[in-house]
Amino acid sequence: MYMEVNIHIYLKKLRDFFENDKEAREDMFGHTQVDMEEFFKMVTEQATINNKKNGDPMLSGTEMLDIVTDLALKDVEKELDTKQFVKRQKEIEKVFVHLKEGFPPFCLN
Repeated sequence: MYMEVNIHIYLKKLRDFFENDKEAREDMFGHTQVDMEEFFKMVTEQATINNKKNGDPMLSGTEMLDIVTDLALKDVEKELDTKQFVKRQKEIEKVFVHLKEGFPPFCLN
């Protein structure tokens, strides 16, 4: 895959930064185990977009946060079976009764 030189340099510096500065990596990702290859794939995509727009591949703080958030949400989706969660919520809602508008439902269990 062809990549602009300035994108390649940016990614190399970013990769070296996270490999050499464990504290910065922990600040960025917390104590979670992040798939760094997936992270750099997403950074490459955004850096390419930025380079085409304004000639600079550097990601903004917001763009970097969006990528980290997307990675975290992917991990949550793997752990949480959403179909099972929705099914369980519907079962719980059947137990509660709404008697009067403006008041919370109640349950007789």
